[in-house]
Amino acid sequence: MKQIVPYPVLAGEVTMTVREVRLDDVALPYGMVSESERTVALHLLDRADWSVVRLTLQVSAPRHELDAGPWFSLAFLATASERRTNTHSTVKLMMGQPGEWAGEVELHRDDHFGQVRVSGQLVATVDDVPGRVIATVAQPWIVDLQARVATQRQSIETRWLNFGGDPQLDWCKSDPWAVTTTDEAAILNLNSGFDGLRALLESPKAADRPMREALAAQIAVDMWTALFNEAAHHVDGQGWPEGWRGLVLRRMLPDLFPDHSLDDALREIVNRGAGGIQTRVLHAAAKQARMPRSLGGFIRSLQSTGPEEE
Repeated sequence: MKQIVPYPVLAGEVTMTVREVRLDDVALPYGMVSESERTVALHLLDRADWSVVRLTLQVSAPRHELDAGPWFSLAFLATASERRTNTHSTVKLMMGQPGEWAGEVELHRDDHFGQVRVSGQLVATVDDVPGRVIATVAQPWIVDLQARVATQRQSIETRWLNFGGDPQLDWCKSDPWAVTTTDEAAILNLNSGFDGLRALLESPKAADRPMREALAAQIAVDMWTALFNEAAHHVDGQGWPEGWRGLVLRRMLPDLFPDHSLDDALREIVNRGAGGIQTRVLHAAAKQARMPRSLGGFIRSLQSTGPEEE
């Protein structure tokens, strides 16, 4: 709900994206940044002694509103705050194209303990009064200093390992990734033995970003599809499955059956069976993975390079 103020404000949303996270100047791997959960999990194996994390942010606001509105001297202020330590910091981002801002937020390990909320406000001069807030980020990010996996509920784990050296995954040692589940956890396994996979997913190069995001989105689509189907097999008509299965279903069912309540959507699984809704499952998995945007960015990057010379 937008706060009512006695001056014009933006009606549209201001969105914030974390483009990169660097821990002591080392880029965090794919599994520790979740755009769908808007969460960053700051955990590297055997790295409890880090000191500074830098988040590269990109912010966008509806340009047509900005062009038509009575605002001057626009500026975007990114904020980082933590209730537990009563820490607050603000940094002004730089405006690139009209309606877009970018910059970095630094978090120092000594200043924080648990979860840091990263948000921001768009301020402007309105009616000759400077510094008035005309919009706030619609969906803030959470930087979790303790979670291993980029999810606020810690229901899905991500790990790197060589499939060829693992007895449980040796059967798929030539695959780049695989999903395994137990009653307690769902695990996305990334094959460190697959040539080039880790180098691309952890690449800090801007030129690799479109391919990295498209690959990460494809991995996420496969993961959400597998998790949904496994969770759907535990739907018995007696209620919601427990643990991560229930969380996956609650998250994806609104995209499978947007005109149904959650309980009615769950009954659709009982009535149709998981095999009868696979087209809808793929659609919902792509939305969770933000596949259209990631794939679109990859296609645009290919187009920008021009035709290949023979």
